[in-house]
Amino acid sequence: MESNKQHFRHILLFNFRKGKNAVQARKKLTDVYGEGVLTVRQCQNWFAKFRSGNFDVEDAPRSGRPVEADKDAIKALVDANRRITTREIGERLNLSNSTVYGHLKGMDLTSKLDVWVPHVLTERNLCRRVDACDSLLKRLENDPFLKRIITGDEKWVVYNNVKRKRSWSRKDEPAQSVSKANIHQKR
Repeated sequence: MESNKQHFRHILLFNFRKGKNAVQARKKLTDVYGEGVLTVRQCQNWFAKFRSGNFDVEDAPRSGRPVEADKDAIKALVDANRRITTREIGERLNLSNSTVYGHLKGMDLTSKLDVWVPHVLTERNLCRRVDACDSLLKRLENDPFLKRIITGDEKWVVYNNVKRKRSWSRKDEPAQSVSKANIHQKR
């Protein structure tokens, strides 16, 4: 890939020395190599560099954090603790959150809650929901059951909801559930 880029830059330098402008040089490149080779802005930037007297066609070293990461280290951290966040992985491995997230997606891992939430309904699930709604409406027409509901005084019910956290798992695996002991209040 880099050799192709350098080849195109050599062609741009050749056209610059022939007295062509950036648009003409790009036109010649796209005639030979296809439309997606270089943009007009890239050609103009290289021509500006040539005009300033810099005829180096190699890429200058760039600053910033490297995108490469050890996938085995990420996988080991996730296997050790399924509830680890991308931020924690990034801090331990000195990577950005987006890099960690991209590698996790590349390993076919998704972040799931312990509850099932239908984000995308299949055609069958959609039809079932419509059928359920239709049957409830027809039942209401035949037997107005909502008018028979009686409300009374408030009643306090002890309910301790299970705490659910995100965890990383494969797409075809169910989310991990953790049961909570002693959900009833002591008297």
